[in-house]
Amino acid sequence: MKYETNIPDHVIDIFKKKYENYPCLTQTRNVTEDAIKVLTKKNKILWYSKFFDGNNLSIKEAVIDYSNNYKIMIYCKSKEDEKVYSLIIMSSEVNYEHVEFLLKGLNKYYTIDLI
Repeated sequence: MKYETNIPDHVIDIFKKKYENYPCLTQTRNVTEDAIKVLTKKNKILWYSKFFDGNNLSIKEAVIDYSNNYKIMIYCKSKEDEKVYSLIIMSSEVNYEHVEFLLKGLNKYYTIDLI
């Protein structure tokens, strides 16, 4: 299994600025584009990098403020295939049970590849 915890410094800074501590990181298996649509539908995007191909605007990278109450943010980055994303969940150490709940909720969006 390959783990990729390379998160840009400015993404970590977003978490640190809001919650005043360094985040705990949980990487998931790759997810489909539908997972990103679900995660961004009701949650605020704090930062993004998008690509416009002439017809569609797609997220290349983003930081999603998933839960203010539980101090959870999600960093997503598209893979070479723009329909697949890697996710890293940033959270405080005291709210791991909420991260586990989120991980189980993403179950139907995981791809076959592990990372």
